[in-house]
Amino acid sequence: MPVSRNEKWVQIAELDENDQIHFTPSYLELMSELGWEAKAFAGHLLGLWYDPFEHMLDYSSGEALFSADQPGHFECNELDKAQEVVEYWAKTWTENSNGYEPAHKAGIGLELGIDWYRDVLRAKLVSICLPERLLIAYRSAFKEKMHQIEQITIES
Repeated sequence: MPVSRNEKWVQIAELDENDQIHFTPSYLELMSELGWEAKAFAGHLLGLWYDPFEHMLDYSSGEALFSADQPGHFECNELDKAQEVVEYWAKTWTENSNGYEPAHKAGIGLELGIDWYRDVLRAKLVSICLPERLLIAYRSAFKEKMHQIEQITIES
């Protein structure tokens, strides 16, 4: 089924009154039972499906050496706490042209700074909306996969 304006959409994250990024109550309601995997899924939404992108939000204050953090304190925060994007990818993208290989490390080649890339990631995070059914399908598939792994572990 293609996406439709007539289905229920869920915003993933939003800015609070202090400009800190938080997952929305709607996202938390649907996804919090997945724990860290819900955060990893949001990281994948920022960078698509390349595995290291799932750590896009695993961030600790003070890790940034070249750009400014959002307001607040970050220590690989839980889902209900403020979130921040890592600096690692932004730094990588500033160092590489748009033709760089492997492609997931390519920047856009315009010599835009680390702060620019991090702000783009932050803006993406607070603007992503998905149909609720896609979140439910992901949650169900993840839980089924975990159940299968548990069964294999029990049997061995």
